[in-house]
Amino acid sequence: MRQTISDIASLVQGDLVGDGTKIIEDIAPFDQANASSISILINARHSSRLDSISAAAVIVPLEIKKAPVPIIRVASPEQALVTILSTYILSPPPFEPGIHPTASVHSTVTLPAHVSIGSHVTIGAHTIVDEHVCIGPGSSIGAHCRIGADTWLYAHVILYDQVCLGQHVIIHSGTVVGSDGFGYIQGESGAVKIPQVGGVDIGDDVEIGANTTIDRATMGRTRIGRGSKIDNLVQIGHNVIIGDHVTICAQVGIAGSTVIEDGTLIAGQAGLADHIHVGAGARIGGQAGVTKSVPSGVSVSGYPARPHSHARRIEASVNRLPELMQRIQDMEQRLDALENP
Repeated sequence: MRQTISDIASLVQGDLVGDGTKIIEDIAPFDQANASSISILINARHSSRLDSISAAAVIVPLEIKKAPVPIIRVASPEQALVTILSTYILSPPPFEPGIHPTASVHSTVTLPAHVSIGSHVTIGAHTIVDEHVCIGPGSSIGAHCRIGADTWLYAHVILYDQVCLGQHVIIHSGTVVGSDGFGYIQGESGAVKIPQVGGVDIGDDVEIGANTTIDRATMGRTRIGRGSKIDNLVQIGHNVIIGDHVTICAQVGIAGSTVIEDGTLIAGQAGLADHIHVGAGARIGGQAGVTKSVPSGVSVSGYPARPHSHARRIEASVNRLPELMQRIQDMEQRLDALENP
């Protein structure tokens, strides 16, 4: 990194208070910072932590006016953090360039000059791999897939047949894309499988966490829109359509044929029923059970999911139930005493 505090202040367009000449070697959290580090204070409510700071400087919200060390005051410390990490802490490709000798690449696949194919990778027939793709050890790529330029697949990622990834996609270890959807009908002798013959399309700049599963469509395509971010341990069912710039936190389950429009946020452990529609910019709270469609821009929470303000009132009432039950019992006893003196 090796930049002066003044350089960093200029980069993040912040207001420097104090000496800006000291050289900064790295960026570190409060409890690991030293005399050559810069730290970030995200929330002004934690300003008391500045009294014992070991860092050479701190990036702080605009509400903070002074500190024992030089500070850089910014409107958004989170955005400043992104800017610093993106500028000074480069993320190199995760694997060495070249094709490992244990990789098995079908004869119909032509690999470009600049790729990284790890050990024991398999790539199926008629799959297209673009420039600067990295595929980690033990990954399996099916037939008729496409992997866009600058896409990274970490170790042990599985793409079934007919999976198409855009450019700059990141998929973390253990994720499976294109597995069969959970589609059955009830026959005379039990469940009868519906053949799952569709595929999966994932747009540019999507990141998918570890051990997530995305099912192929029964027919047609399951789709993940451009710029969407999906956390670890998420289940996305067949024929789900997810728009652009959707954020899905860990352990969310989305049942088949649900549509989620652009800019939606789904918090951890929420569950969405099948065939519902979530409008653009909606907010779904953690552990919400969404059984009906959600209009655009609406925040919901609870089970079953309701508008967030309503759900909070219900939760507050539930917490008072023991007190209310006792009051009712007391009233019944007084009433009984009046009726039966």
